[in-house]
Amino acid sequence: MSNVHRELSPNQYLVRYAVGPNQEGTRLDNFLKEHYRKRSRESIKRAIDDGVVTLARNQGPHMSVGKLKASSQLVAGDEVRVLSEKKPEPPVNFDYKVIYEDDVLFVVDKPPNLPVHPSGRFFFNTLLIHLKTQAQQRALTKPLESDELYYLAHRIDKETSGILVLTKDPESCANVVAQFAARKTEKTYLAIVKGIAPETFACHEPMGRSKTSRVALKMECMPEDEGGQVASTTFRRLDVAGNYSLVEAFPKTGRQHQIRVHAERAGFPLLGDKLYGVDEDFALLFYERERLTPEAEARLIIPRHALHAHRLKITHPTTGKLMEFVSPLRADLRDFFESQR
Repeated sequence: MSNVHRELSPNQYLVRYAVGPNQEGTRLDNFLKEHYRKRSRESIKRAIDDGVVTLARNQGPHMSVGKLKASSQLVAGDEVRVLSEKKPEPPVNFDYKVIYEDDVLFVVDKPPNLPVHPSGRFFFNTLLIHLKTQAQQRALTKPLESDELYYLAHRIDKETSGILVLTKDPESCANVVAQFAARKTEKTYLAIVKGIAPETFACHEPMGRSKTSRVALKMECMPEDEGGQVASTTFRRLDVAGNYSLVEAFPKTGRQHQIRVHAERAGFPLLGDKLYGVDEDFALLFYERERLTPEAEARLIIPRHALHAHRLKITHPTTGKLMEFVSPLRADLRDFFESQR
C-alpha cells in the first residue's frame, strides 16, 4: 500500500504504511522489509526494538498491540508508523512531462533517474512526494495527513524512463491495477541490448527473488516448484549499431525486473544494467554510494540501464474507452545508439 508522510519537525517526519487485506498475518519485520529492501533484517529489528516503529490498530479481534516485536503479526487495517530523520538525498531528475490528464488519470513521461515512490534513501526526492508537495504549495494548504493525491497504477524502476500511469482516486487505481493483473493491458518497451540479437527471441521462464544474491531485490529465473512465478517476454529486433541491438520488448506478465532478467537469460543483457548486465558488485557499490568509480562507469558504458517504457494501452477506468499513450525513445539512449553506427 502507498504511504503518507507527516512532518513533525524540520528534522523529522512520520511515514505511515497501511496494511491491506492480503497482508493479514504478516510479520512486522517482513512487512517492513518489503518497504525497506536495502536495509538488513538486523537494522529493521533494531528500529522496532528502539521504538522507531509504532503500530496503530483500530479494528480486529485483538485491539491491544502490546510491545512490538519483529515477530508481531499485523491485522488488515493496521497502520505501521516509522519515525524517520530527514537526511540529504541524492539528486534526481524531476524533468517529467505530463502527457495526459483528466478527472481520474494522470499520465507522465518519466525521465531516467527519478524514483517513483519512497524507497531506500529516497523519500522526498521521489515523484509521488514531489507531486503531493507541489499540489500543497499550489493550494497553500497544510501538509496532508491521511489523503493521497495520486495513486500508482503500476511501477517502473528508477532508471527506466517512459510512460507511467497514476490515478486520482483509489477506485480508478484498483481498476487499472486489475487490468494489469488480468493481462488486459498492452505494454511495449524499447531497450538497447549487448550483442547482435536475432530478429525475434523470447524467454518464458518463471521468476522469483534470488536466494543466493547479496542484493536483496535481485530476481532470477527459477522453477515454479522453487518459488518462481509465471513470466513471459518476447523481443523483436528493430535495428543494429556496432555490437548493440535496439529491441522492442513485450512483457506478457509484470514481474519485477522482468525484461532485464529475461534479456540477460536470453544472452542479450541490457546495456548499462548494474544488476544484470555486468556483475552484482556494481549494484552493491552503487546502492551504497549512489555513484560509481570511473572504472565502473567505463565498464557500464552508459550511466543507466537502457530501458524505456515506450507504449501502453489501457481501458479508461470510468469511460471504458481504449487509451494509448506513447513516449519516444529518450535522447540519451537514442544518441548513444546512433553514435555506434
